[in-house]
Amino acid sequence: MKLLVRAHERLPDAGLTEAVARKAWKAAGGTRERVAMALRAMASGIERCMYCSESLGTAIDHFEPLNHAPRRVFDWYNHLLACSFCNSHAKGGTFPKGTATGEPLLIDPTAEEPAHHLRLSLTSGEYHCLTPRGCATIDVFQLNRGPLRKGRLDAVGQCLDTLAGCAALLAADDTAGARKRMLRLRRQPLADVLQELRRIADRPSAAVVLGDEAALEALRALYGQPVAKQVFIPQQTSRHQPDCRFWKTAPS
Repeated sequence: MKLLVRAHERLPDAGLTEAVARKAWKAAGGTRERVAMALRAMASGIERCMYCSESLGTAIDHFEPLNHAPRRVFDWYNHLLACSFCNSHAKGGTFPKGTATGEPLLIDPTAEEPAHHLRLSLTSGEYHCLTPRGCATIDVFQLNRGPLRKGRLDAVGQCLDTLAGCAALLAADDTAGARKRMLRLRRQPLADVLQELRRIADRPSAAVVLGDEAALEALRALYGQPVAKQVFIPQQTSRHQPDCRFWKTAPS
């Protein structure tokens, strides 16, 4: 964005502290609004938080906080849409890095595949980590807090109900009607549940999880066949509990 480039060029060459960066960010109201509009268009569902995907994204989060990197205040690649809980209450200025490499431990959902580090259980609504980065992300953003777990389980039920309706429409050769239903579903909160259903669609356990072979066939038909082979399926080498703190002790 040209507005971000121009704002960055106005930053002082020396003495750029967190306080100075925040003052510049606060003064750039028009630039902030343009960034927010772009991020809202990119977010899953309808303007959902890019971390928890449940709540509305009401804030622009600096992925690398300004207390760590004030010069990235106007860096487009450092901006994510976040809800107030994830942005202020959970993350705040926290930004853990690996002790060996110095690389960030939090997952940037706009730049990498979260499924490489996390696995969502559709039966418990909880995330389990596959890597120290997954553990850090679950821990810092409190991704297994009670309302999120309950919301994900409700979303599983909603997905299955919608898929059952889609199966009936497909049986009646109403593909357009089925796709309309799925479009509405993709706009709902907690899009990670639908993504996980897509990820397991071709696995032997899919019919057990869905509990409805017709719904499973509808999922495959609406997303193309095969589904899961186009989506990364993580291989979990060790079991981590949802409240795992492995990232604080594991080598990076």
